[in-house]
Amino acid sequence: MMHEQNSNLSAEELKKKAYLEALKLSKSGVDREIIYARLEKQGIPGEIIEDVIKNLSIQRKADKIEHLTPFYNIALVRVGIGFAFAVIFYLLSPNQFYIPIGLIVGGIISAFLIKRNMK
Repeated sequence: MMHEQNSNLSAEELKKKAYLEALKLSKSGVDREIIYARLEKQGIPGEIIEDVIKNLSIQRKADKIEHLTPFYNIALVRVGIGFAFAVIFYLLSPNQFYIPIGLIVGGIISAFLIKRNMK
């Protein structure tokens, strides 16, 4: 019966229906294989399902990068502040280098971890 309903829909309508259903399933934490199986069970053609799943993956990655970018920028600012403090502390008191080194190393580690999560 689902196949009969879907045969009356145009390719764009099928794609829209598949995308909405896949988005709903994806937000509820369902993985790609289950999304594929559920859409296939609804009579959506495999090539449309693959396009929808690929687009969802791309969107999820873009959302993740957008979410992590401010944290990455803050980590880079910490490195810059660390370098500025290093210069200031070196000019004022050459023996006081622990604070700038902590800021620099902490910023580099934070930036590295955040960048790794962006992939």
